[in-house]
Amino acid sequence: MRAWQPSAFVPPDAATLLRALTDDAALAAWAASRPDPAWADWLRGQGLAALVCHSLRRTGAFGRLPTVLAQPLAAAYYRAAADAELHTRELDAVLQALAAAGVAPVLFKGAALAHLVYPDPACRPMGDLDLWLTAAEMPAAIAALQAAGYRQHVKDARPVELQARREGEIQLAGTRPGQGLVELHYGVFAGEWLHRTAAVDAAGLAARVMSVTVAGRPARTLAPEDAIIQLAVHLAVNHQMSYPGVRGLLDVCLLAHSHPPDWAAVSRRARAWRVGVAVWQVLSLADELLGLPGSASALAELRPAGPRRGLLARFVNPASLLAGRDITGGPARFAYQLLLVDRARDAARLLGRALWPEEAWLVARYGRAGWRTRGAHLLSAVQGRI
Repeated sequence: MRAWQPSAFVPPDAATLLRALTDDAALAAWAASRPDPAWADWLRGQGLAALVCHSLRRTGAFGRLPTVLAQPLAAAYYRAAADAELHTRELDAVLQALAAAGVAPVLFKGAALAHLVYPDPACRPMGDLDLWLTAAEMPAAIAALQAAGYRQHVKDARPVELQARREGEIQLAGTRPGQGLVELHYGVFAGEWLHRTAAVDAAGLAARVMSVTVAGRPARTLAPEDAIIQLAVHLAVNHQMSYPGVRGLLDVCLLAHSHPPDWAAVSRRARAWRVGVAVWQVLSLADELLGLPGSASALAELRPAGPRRGLLARFVNPASLLAGRDITGGPARFAYQLLLVDRARDAARLLGRALWPEEAWLVARYGRAGWRTRGAHLLSAVQGRI
């Protein structure tokens, strides 16, 4: 995962363009305003260049851009289109291989959004294919993809046993032309934060999945309400609102526009699953920067108390998102993640176990336990290196 670097240039009217992404007339007006050529770098950095180019061409307003801005945006779109074509062909081959093995995965994040939410797959960059399987399906899926040329890749910080315990993923890297990275997930809400603090209804998620057609093949994806919660939690907790911050907010907004959710169900599930603050953080920023019609009642239901809102804003706010502030490294991310926890007792448990995990966790993570292992882990935790 690439780090999100602070932007050298932050357009003074960036929020105006973001809101125009769902308003053709406003987008055409922006193009006619002779925007600064430096917009190209900012849009590329936010992962939005291809979408802006595609939207302006669709509305016939691309020709209003100054040439020095139009050329880099067009180049970004062509690169994105080529990448999207490779991903689409790979997704088709992966789905075909899994279907032959009797596995029916649930697509989420980039693969689902690019084909079901964005106007063109090129408009939604992605680095890998994310598929949710049951634990029972995992061995057959791994075998099918290995037969197709993929090889399992295990990161030192993410051993297989720990991934299975925390509903994480198995990574499979392609060895043949046109193959990239496929992640087979045990769940769509993974990781220590969720395991220690939340109570996601995985059975309910599975019961609500929808049948869709992606890359010309039958597949499944999350219900809109569940997808919005998953995207919000992933962006806030796993990425700490850093890269892909603004694009992550756009994912939520375009999903809500293309598949209008039941906002009452969003707030009800978020609160029941104890992820209400994280979901509020993302929805409130999405509404402020891009506009999220119909979400007012959900935002009111999920809004935390004033002091917590103030503390959260010290870490993440509209200006920090537009400038590309990165808090994924060091102790700041832990403080931010603690503020996202709905209940104080869960935050205390999360902090305690981050510093002093169970022996079974140590064995799953490091392959051994004991005081030396515990001490090394504690030092890494204090230094913000885990």
